[in-house]
Amino acid sequence: MRLISLSKEEVKDIYNNRMVMDFPRDELKPLSIIYDALDKGEYACLGLTEGKDILGYTFLAKGGGDYLVDYLAVDSKRRNEGLGGCMLRLMREMLHEADSVILEVEDPDFAEDEEQRTLRRRRMAFYLRNGLEETGVTARCFGVPFIILEMGIRSRHSDARIRELYKEHYKRLLPEKMYKENIIA
Repeated sequence: MRLISLSKEEVKDIYNNRMVMDFPRDELKPLSIIYDALDKGEYACLGLTEGKDILGYTFLAKGGGDYLVDYLAVDSKRRNEGLGGCMLRLMREMLHEADSVILEVEDPDFAEDEEQRTLRRRRMAFYLRNGLEETGVTARCFGVPFIILEMGIRSRHSDARIRELYKEHYKRLLPEKMYKENIIA
């Protein structure tokens, strides 16, 4: 298996046919924002492939040597096969020279019910098992409360720096008004 850069057509297909199923609507950026960031070199869309099949994907906001994992999912029919862990390992290898890689995970303390709380705790445990570390930083993005994790590539950044990086990624991605109304870190 390997991670490859996705074409705009592959991104569009994943967005329209997978992301709408993998993520709540309120967490999906408009495809136009993703395309704009891709065109500016401020975004990367990667696919986990085996042969010609795309088994998973991750979309990353980037600025200089800093990355924010914006979306990460594996094919719903192939979950619990270790593909997510494989994708994180390949990302770590691919981004070995990055200054930072941060990721949002929904805060279990703000789940609507016990089923959601359990799912969020499982996601958090998955990321921690696969080498990400808690940062102590929380954020609210489009009304969704998140805990910010960091992929330990070089060294752990301070909470203040993580908060700053998080804001910088969204300032680059979003129109100013949308940023001001929807990002709290």
